[in-house]
Amino acid sequence: MRQLLTLSMLLVLAPTPAEQSFKVAVSKVAWQPVEIPGMPKGLQQRVLHDDKEKHVVSAIVRYPKGFHEPRHYHTTCGHSIYILKGKLKSPEGVMGPGTFIYSAANERHGPFDALEQTEILFYTDGPFDFIVEDSK
Repeated sequence: MRQLLTLSMLLVLAPTPAEQSFKVAVSKVAWQPVEIPGMPKGLQQRVLHDDKEKHVVSAIVRYPKGFHEPRHYHTTCGHSIYILKGKLKSPEGVMGPGTFIYSAANERHGPFDALEQTEILFYTDGPFDFIVEDSK
């Protein structure tokens, strides 16, 4: 089944003026629920930066223990994740704190399973879409 998710569906975004420096006290940014078609409920985020002109977003994303992210890809952007805490299992093995991953546009990746509560720093480099790979 092919599903498309726009950035506005993925993140409830806090506007940040483009080209302006700023600091964020991450612990003061509230966790917000995220619902993504094709994924179970439970994903949360703290949006740190959203440049609507450049379509660049930075957020802390939290996966609850047992969360399953299906194999998917993005046609309009690449994205980076840096694991801050917890462990994610992928077909390539178990990844923990200090692991950095960049996924280019149109590169299939996942599935990922959270072996424990996991937090990642998430960054997009363009307009974000989310397409679940056909499971047939």
